[in-house]
Amino acid sequence: VGVCGIISPWNFPFGMFARKVAPALAAGCAAIVKPSEHTPLTAVAAQYLAECAGVPGGVFEVITADRDNSVLIGNALCAHPEIKKVSFTGSTAVGKLLMKQCSD
Repeated sequence: VGVCGIISPWNFPFGMFARKVAPALAAGCAAIVKPSEHTPLTAVAAQYLAECAGVPGGVFEVITADRDNSVLIGNALCAHPEIKKVSFTGSTAVGKLLMKQCSD
């Protein structure tokens, strides 16, 4: 597939993005995770543990942002030509917006 952009919610933060990151890495894809602004340290800790386990730098990246900048990150993940798959768990309204952005 290639590089995967993963946007995860605040509830059950580790489990939600682990279910998406693990298969991406197992398939040989890089993953860029944008966690909720309410639970960013969970993703940062997971990235650190992945590096300690030997995952090469750049293969599992985390981008944190406050609420105001989350929209910019979502736009960037949807518009970047190297990101081939975007995974999102959250509201239907935001999901529709991301789907539209990915299709443009």
